[in-house]
Parts: sequence; structure tokens; C-alpha cells
Amino acid sequence: MRHPSSRLMTLAAIFILLLAAVNVGLRPRPAKAANPWGPMDAIEKAARGEGKLVVYAAPGHMGPRAQREISTRFSEKYGIAIDWTSLSARDIAPRVLAEQRTQQRVVDVVMSGIAGNYTTLKPKGYVLPILAPSTMEKDVWWLDPASALPEDRDWLFIYMTLTPSFFINTELIPAGERPASYKDLLNPKWKGKIVMMTPARGGAGSGWFRATYRSLGLDYMKALAKQIVLAAKVNDPPDMVARGQYLISIGATTTRGLQLMSQGAPVNFIHPKEGSHLTTQGVSFVVNSPHPNAAMLFINWFYSKEGQDIYAVANEVISLRKDVSQDHLPAAIRYSAGQPLMMPTTEDQQGNRPRELLKVGKEIFEVGK
Repeated sequence: MRHPSSRLMTLAAIFILLLAAVNVGLRPRPAKAANPWGPMDAIEKAARGEGKLVVYAAPGHMGPRAQREISTRFSEKYGIAIDWTSLSARDIAPRVLAEQRTQQRVVDVVMSGIAGNYTTLKPKGYVLPILAPSTMEKDVWWLDPASALPEDRDWLFIYMTLTPSFFINTELIPAGERPASYKDLLNPKWKGKIVMMTPARGGAGSGWFRATYRSLGLDYMKALAKQIVLAAKVNDPPDMVARGQYLISIGATTTRGLQLMSQGAPVNFIHPKEGSHLTTQGVSFVVNSPHPNAAMLFINWFYSKEGQDIYAVANEVISLRKDVSQDHLPAAIRYSAGQPLMMPTTEDQQGNRPRELLKVGKEIFEVGK
């Protein structure tokens, strides 16, 4: 016969185990958010009642002119004001994360690179699937907005960031001597005359590296590193080419390149025969946003032909939609059917992979050269 104290100890142990199990069950876990998308007429009615939308956008995703013209048309059409906050791409995800953690939620829609979505927001369950009817139209897309995440649809391409990859000084490089392919850049005559933003940091340099390293190969990257000079700021490479400090820039931003061209600088873009690169900017719909219906209405309108007609011209980009004109762009940076592209793989955007590639880029272009 067991001693009464032994039975008490056994019961106490069971109680402790049960209590522990309950406590484990009470620990906060990322909740799977309910899908809020429904009929668009009901969403529009609710959105008009909310009357406001808050968007965090990296400057390249939505410049000042685009913000003004998009806001004006959206407000005229639906009576909803858009509150824009321009933030660097690296600052957006931490800000959204802080809002969600403290439950002081401000933002509804984020326009930023895919890396922050994958490494910070998506693992926490802080983005929702985007099921806007306009994004599911058939046979209207150069590039399906959901092609990066076709199953989850919680990050959509915002536009075709077709960067012609080579940006040259047309006065200092005669027409017959201009590089036509990446192999041409390894010619000794270009050594020390090529500038690019370092791939070891976020921005244009890392976007170019993620889009091209698989196609070009790491051996090529190591050879290229011996030919080039690195810059730290995104606008430095195209500006340096325009001033004649360097003859060629790799991966120069189209926004700054177009500005320089419009100002009469002797510069132009070249599409290398291997393909120009497509970087990853997009839209996310934030969980528990203050104005969810306005967010859904905006996303659906933004990807419609009307929204893209305004946006493509105002932000000087190529729309994902085939039915949106490219006449506002110089011929050198327009896209045509069948044109080769270099794109980052979904694998290279997930988890810690973007950070790993930054380290690879640093090893090749800064440490090992």
C-alpha cells in the first residue's frame, strides 16, 4: 500500500504537468488571418465609410508625382484620401513589425521589396493574400503580378522594373565600341572604367546581383569584380557616368537614368544580349490594417487598366499590363514580347537567403577583389 504522501506527490506532479500544458497553449502564436476578400461592391461601400488609406512606399515604388496623381484620381472616384509615407525599403518592414507588435497599427498597404516581406512580415503572419479581381484578369499581363508567390499571393509585383543593365556615356564611347553583352565588360580596356552600387548592401546593387548571378555564374562575378569600381549610394553610378568619371554603370536605376537623359546628359541605356534584369518591388496587404476595405479597393483599382494608365506614366515605369502604353518611355527601356529577362528566383528571396547573398556579394566584390 502506497503512503498517502506518495499519492499527494503524484497528484501534484500531474497538476504541474497539466498546468504546463495549459501555459504552453496560452503562449502567443502567429494566427492565421481570415481572408477578408468578398464582393467588390460590398468592399467599395465599406471603403467609402472608412474614408482613408495609409500607404508606406519606398520612393522608387511610388514617386511624388505618382503619389499626387494616384491620390487625386482615387479620391475623385471613391471619396477616399490616401496618406502616403515615403520610407527607404530597409525601414518599412521593421516599422510594420513594430506596429503589429505594439498593436499601434497605422499602415494598410506596403509598397516595398520582397525581401522584407519574406524575412520579416510573412513569417510572422502579418500579410494577407491579395485576391483582387483585377489581378486575376486573363491574357493582359507581361508578367503575372503573383508570379513570385503564385500560391500565397501575399506579395504582388508592382511594375516591370526592367533595368537595361548597362548605362553608358554616349560621348565617351563611340557607337561601334559600346558593350553589347556581359562578356564584353571583361575586356581589359574597361578595367577601372565601370562603376556600380555595391551588391553587399540592399538596393540597386543587391537587386542586380540576385537577378543575374545564377545566369552569369559566380566565376563570372569574380572576374567582373576585378574590372569595376564600387559606389555606396544608389544615384552615384549614373551620376558619375553622366559626369564622365566612369564610362559604364551596371544596374543603374532607370528613374535616375531617365532624369539625366531628360536633362540632356550624354547618356543612354543598353540591353545586354543575355537579358536585362528585373528587380523585385511589390505590394503587400497588411494584417489588421485600420482601413482594410479601402486597402482592398485601392489594390483592385491600382491593378486595373485605369490605375495602371496613371501610374505607369507618373512613375515612368513599364506596367505589368500589356494594354498600357509605353509611349511615355524612351525606346531604349521599353519592353517587347519575347525580350530576354533575368529575374531573381523565389528561392533566393526566402528566409535568410537575401542576407546570405549580401554576404556572397561582399565576399566577391569587396573582400576578394
